[in-house]
Amino acid sequence: MSPKADSPRFPRKTMNRYLIPWTAVLLVACGRGKDPKPADARVPVAVAQPTHTLEFEQVTVSGTLSSPGNASTVAFLVPGRTLRVMPREGEPVRKGQVLAELDAENLRHALEAAHAQTEAAAAGARQAEQEFGRMKQLHDSRSLAPNDFAKFTAARDAAAQQLRQAQAGEAAARRNLDDARLVAPIGGYLSRRLVEPGVMVAPGQPAFEISPLDPVEVNVGVPETDVRLVKVGQAASVRVPALPGRFFQGRVKVVNVSADPATRTYMTRISVPNPGKELKLGMVAEVAISGTRKLDMLSLPMGAIVRDAQGATLVYQFFPDQGRVYSKRVEAGQVLGTRIQIRSGLLGTEPIVVAGQNGLRDGMDVRLAPEGK
Repeated sequence: MSPKADSPRFPRKTMNRYLIPWTAVLLVACGRGKDPKPADARVPVAVAQPTHTLEFEQVTVSGTLSSPGNASTVAFLVPGRTLRVMPREGEPVRKGQVLAELDAENLRHALEAAHAQTEAAAAGARQAEQEFGRMKQLHDSRSLAPNDFAKFTAARDAAAQQLRQAQAGEAAARRNLDDARLVAPIGGYLSRRLVEPGVMVAPGQPAFEISPLDPVEVNVGVPETDVRLVKVGQAASVRVPALPGRFFQGRVKVVNVSADPATRTYMTRISVPNPGKELKLGMVAEVAISGTRKLDMLSLPMGAIVRDAQGATLVYQFFPDQGRVYSKRVEAGQVLGTRIQIRSGLLGTEPIVVAGQNGLRDGMDVRLAPEGK
């Protein structure tokens, strides 16, 4: 019969002293063999070889959107104080629309005075013509000396000249009055408003700028090495970073015959229809001008391209025997949908990291990620 725990041979404190260490031993023993497996610290990556793609050769350049022929500057032809200024920047205007008006009170008075002078001159011309008619009858009947008849002829001609001068003055006064209303010479959008109501303007002082938006043009500089591939009429695909995912189709309109001496590029204009007015002036545009020949080119997913601190274009090549990656400088070319052309730097057989490349460094240990992950 075992002694009780609280007997003199086995006091409770003595039992607790022996039980606690054995409990710890049992817990340690039970935990052996269940240590968590250390996680694989290698970076998971996906690799693929460059793909051979048959595509039309392209010249990829970038530029800015502008209005054909630049903005049209509109100005008053007569001086005065602006009475009304209608449209504001960004608003559409149509050809012939009134943009602003001057205080034309003085111009109306000038027209009235010119009209009165015309009427007086016309009356004088009629009277001179009547006198000439009567004197001509006397001259024809030999009742008036030739010298006297010549005086009436000269008076008639002088009156007719005065009438023409008065009519020209009235026409000028009417034109000045008409010019007090500034109208749009073309349709488009108001890109700048340079006058406000109540200010004095001088003749020729710019008041508005009107910019047509359909079509727009992309001004680009084509490198000397590629200008031979660009011809007037060629198709061009235009991508605007400000409108992600959108592509616009245009055509080459002008290729300059001389290069910019500073950049050695040839100014080229691409005309792009813009019926929805989505393209705005000044936007940066990336243009791919399509050629007529198909080329066999290497391509990679666009995400495979990374850039170093200096902006150089790199890819990471995977070396299976080492389980490591090393960077390789490449020259990227045209964009082919979701892929990008590799002009130089690869043979076409190298396994290239196409996923998981962000954060990689030369010589880093990596592992191939399972497919689909």
